[in-house]
Amino acid sequence: MRLEGKVAIVTGASRGIGFSIAKAFISEGAKVMVCGSRASSAERAVGSLREEFPDADLMGAGFDVNDTGQIRDMVGSVVDRWGRIDVLVNNAGVTSTKSLLDMTDEDFTSVLDINLVGPFKMTREVARVMRDNGGGSIINTSSMVGTYGGKMQTAYSSSKFGINGLTKSCAKELGQYGIRVNAVAPGAVATDMVKEFTDDRMKQFLQMLTPLGRMADPDELAGAYVYLASDEASFTTGTIVNVDGGIVM
Repeated sequence: MRLEGKVAIVTGASRGIGFSIAKAFISEGAKVMVCGSRASSAERAVGSLREEFPDADLMGAGFDVNDTGQIRDMVGSVVDRWGRIDVLVNNAGVTSTKSLLDMTDEDFTSVLDINLVGPFKMTREVARVMRDNGGGSIINTSSMVGTYGGKMQTAYSSSKFGINGLTKSCAKELGQYGIRVNAVAPGAVATDMVKEFTDDRMKQFLQMLTPLGRMADPDELAGAYVYLASDEASFTTGTIVNVDGGIVM
């Protein structure tokens, strides 16, 4: 098992890509803190994971990724239980499909607060623990629109461009502590969030745009996170891994 004994925190793990990441980490032997925006959704995810992995060592937490106090409480509970943190996956995020001219200040900042400010705060708090423990792996979820932007996605694509910058800057700063920082940039993935904000015409367009000719299942992305979390990626940092069916190349 590639993550045997490692302690991981996965945000946005109550569904979609985050749930698939948590599942893959557990199957590779990790102890996982399953995080959601609400305690109820996190506990439902933990319940589902326990059905598949009865012997898994899990915790669940619901909190606001933009609230430093709540983040510190969650981090403290992980350290109290397992004594360390080896992996952080900043996966929690929201999207937006509003035009620039119709977007309010609140529309823009609310997306950045969750997608960019949240990962900054999570990284800062967890990196302090990793530094004292001799290192770790931080993995951010970016996006294909973090490379070339997206129409009607000013806020979302801006946040993902920011994630790429956060990833590379933190990799340079935290490497001295043995902390690796990378990102995974998905393409078109059939998550609940994508289904909610994408009509059939847009789905067909995304499939046509993708050289592999289809949208991904969330489970197809999890392997990239496992690799970056594992010791196999011990010399990989500051990298944006595109898992997008070939859209960005």
